[in-house]
Parts: sequence; C-alpha cells; structure tokens
Amino acid sequence: MRLRRTGDMLLAAGILVFVAAVVTLVWTGHTALRYSADNDNTLSLWAICLTVLGGLAVARLVPPKPDDGLLPGDPRTTRQAWWLFTLGLVFAVGFYLSPGGDLWFLGLKLALLLAVPLSFRLVSWREWYRVDTRGRWLRPLPAMLVFLTLFTLFGHSYTGARPDLIALIAVFTLNAMLEEIFYRVWLQTRLEKSYGRWPAIALSSLVFAVWHVTIHGGNGFGIDLAAAVVHIGGYGIFLGYLWSRYRNPWLLFVVHGIINAPIPMLAALW
Repeated sequence: MRLRRTGDMLLAAGILVFVAAVVTLVWTGHTALRYSADNDNTLSLWAICLTVLGGLAVARLVPPKPDDGLLPGDPRTTRQAWWLFTLGLVFAVGFYLSPGGDLWFLGLKLALLLAVPLSFRLVSWREWYRVDTRGRWLRPLPAMLVFLTLFTLFGHSYTGARPDLIALIAVFTLNAMLEEIFYRVWLQTRLEKSYGRWPAIALSSLVFAVWHVTIHGGNGFGIDLAAAVVHIGGYGIFLGYLWSRYRNPWLLFVVHGIINAPIPMLAALW
C-alpha cells in the first residue's frame, strides 16, 4: 500500500512536469520544436501531441494478451529501479556537461546504460531476449500503424543526402535497441512492479527525455528541457505504454528505429 501511495505521488509529479513543459512552450511561443540541434526543420507541438495521443487511444482499444500481470515488487526490485533511474540521470547530466563528440556520447552510453547495470547485476541481459512474445505480435500493430502514420504525415520528412546503411544500422543498435532495453525493459519494468503502470511510464519517459536536451533545441536550457520533455518524453509515453501493455521488445525497436530514421529516410536507401 505504501508503494502504491508513493506511485500516486510520482505520477502526479510526472503529470505536473509534462503540463509545465507544455505551458512553458506555449507561453514563450516555442510551439515549433526542432528535430535536433543540427537540423533546422521543426515539428508542431500539437502534431507531436496528436501523434502520441492517437497511438495511445488505439492501443487502449486493443486489449493486451491475457495473463500479463506483474508480480508485486520486492525491496530489491525497488532498489534496482532507483539505481537504474540514477544511472539514467547521470548519463543525461554527464552528456550535457561533456565536451561533446561522438566518442564521449558512445562511451557514456555504453558505460552507464549497459556496462554498469550488467556489472553490478542490477539487470540481466536475458530479460529482453527471452521474453515470451507468442500472441503479442498482431495486437499492437494497429496502434503502431496509427502512430507511425501520424508521425509521417505531420512533417517528419527527410530532405538530406542519401543515408549510409552502416550508419543506420549502428544508430538502430546503439540508440533504438540499447535505449529501449535500458529505459523500458529494465527500468520501466522494475518501476511497474513497485509503483504501477503509469507512474513507471511517466518516470522512465522523463529520464529518457532529459538526455536529449543537448541534441534537441538550441534555445537555452529551460526551453530545450521543456521541448525535450514534450517531444521525446511524449514518444517515450507511447513506447512505454506499448511495452507495458504488450511486452514485445522487438516492436519497441521497430518504432524507435523509425522515429530515429523516418520512413522517407529509409526509402531514400532504395
């Protein structure tokens, strides 16, 4: 009961953060959110919200596979969750304060999101690739299709040079796969066991969003933080709900991979 009360407080705090981020962007007139610091293309705040809400609504209409309940968390699980949450925050702060560059980013990510959790036995690598996905492929597809359709229609275009296949594979592995394993399969699952679905989704989405402050924005820390919370945190909410409801990590990889490399970019390979 105590953990559930804490979960309610965490959920309320998470909702407050998301609402404050939206209000900040609207109040300051920053409703066109940049793709990233090195890309001047923008996305409408409302398009992002509609994309996320559309995916959530369809996922809510399609029931999950039965017998998908979680056993209550024990003190060890709760400690693991908060250690993982702390590592996520350290990664965000470390990346923000680092001198920059791909090597720093890669080193911090591999160390804090992979090596440390495994070395200190906070997690097990088997947690994601031994997930039973039987009966969990067709049910999530309507929500995925709605989300990705809205994602593509609302301006997630690609206007750059022909992408490099090797680079796309590297980005998919180090970003889509590693981030979904850490933030959803490892962190969110433990938070769910302790505090329930929505507090876990809110917390994991926020810590997932904050490290993007460095690469999404260019309007000052406060606005960039609000933009990352709404933009990346919103996508994190959809991905978190997809994981909580259907427990299929492979579908998370696909959606996250397309977010990182939109469909027009993938089409440019051909």
